[in-house]
Amino acid sequence: TIDLGKVQSISYVAAGFTQDIRSWIWMPKDVTFWISNDNIDFKQIAFIKNPISADDYEMYIKDLSAKVKAKGRYVRIKATNFGTIPQWHLGAGGQAYIFVDEVVIE
Repeated sequence: TIDLGKVQSISYVAAGFTQDIRSWIWMPKDVTFWISNDNIDFKQIAFIKNPISADDYEMYIKDLSAKVKAKGRYVRIKATNFGTIPQWHLGAGGQAYIFVDEVVIE
């Protein structure tokens, strides 16, 4: 949860992620953004599904983003981890890592 310090208009939200499955790093399954004025009652403002295939061995750095029209002080972000590594992968049965580098709120 990010405190913007005061209620502000928000037009864009994003979080940057990496996928490099050779290193057990997968994009999240999805990312959800919520907004609140009081840090108690939150309203969902964006839900973004990951567009990159889970079995793609290329390395990706990508923002999962959405244009929104909202006002609030607190922005909560949840990225759903890929979970257990599939049987076809060298790390089968292990847990995938999730790497996020920055969050953007405009």
